[in-house]
Amino acid sequence: MSQVLAKDKNHVKDAWRRTFRAGLGKGKWTQMEYQSLFHLVNKDLRMHVCEEKKSKHGMIRDNIGWKAISNRLATRTQMGCCNKWYRQLSSSMVKEKIWADIDDYRLLDELLRLDACCVEDVDRDNLLEHRSGDITLKRWRQMVNHIGIHKIQSFGEKVEVLAKRYCPELLEVREALESRPVVD
Repeated sequence: MSQVLAKDKNHVKDAWRRTFRAGLGKGKWTQMEYQSLFHLVNKDLRMHVCEEKKSKHGMIRDNIGWKAISNRLATRTQMGCCNKWYRQLSSSMVKEKIWADIDDYRLLDELLRLDACCVEDVDRDNLLEHRSGDITLKRWRQMVNHIGIHKIQSFGEKVEVLAKRYCPELLEVREALESRPVVD
């Protein structure tokens, strides 16, 4: 087939798998898929905490094994998982250098500690000492955007759902990953 199409055999194999994989989901992601994606990414990050942080000219971000995650998730392709993570679940503010991935974990850790009843009870300006209140609120709104029926959930319920996804206990793991120097 690859000779007929004048394509590399691996390219044809991958295209076939993407197109005809049984049980592949299309369209809107379910809350279970979101939760599974967070769980698998967090698990992958835990496994990398002791490894050297390598960079291939900036092309690999976080060194997450998307193929393994896609296989475990079973309903989405590795490209779909990667795109969902970096284009929707991870903040665009990270690219702009006004937020860091680790700040998500710090934010949820602080919100769990506060045990506030509503978003108005939170002193955003003093929540994260190195981030302004406006930036913190902007990221909070991005985070709750993908938790399902967030418009009718209470503030506490939103914090609980996000805590299950982000696992604030991974704060130390994320800090260890972030602090390691990059080895070329």
